[in-house]
Amino acid sequence: MTRGVDDLLADLAEAADAAAELVGLGKERWDTERPLRLAGEAVVGRLGDIATKLPDEVIKATPEIPWREVKGMRIIAAHMGGGASLSPGAAGSRHRRPIRLDISATAMQYLT
Repeated sequence: MTRGVDDLLADLAEAADAAAELVGLGKERWDTERPLRLAGEAVVGRLGDIATKLPDEVIKATPEIPWREVKGMRIIAAHMGGGASLSPGAAGSRHRRPIRLDISATAMQYLT
């Protein structure tokens, strides 16, 4: 079953919101609570996975989002081993330029 664009964008917004929640918990908790790092790794992977399923029309309509890097995040997450970085502006910074995880607002604008 193929998911529709609206469903994919809703999933993307939900994952971006989850990433923002994790960032909001603060670096001290992130550094000391392994389950948060594992959750972050899952969220980063989910963002990348959803991005790979978006049709070209969405990618072209939102050039301000670095989609190539977002798509690559799922590969990075798979190799992090609990070392995901969801600090503001730092996702993917181990291998690529920093990407901000504030894509939910942009994705939701596409829906309206």
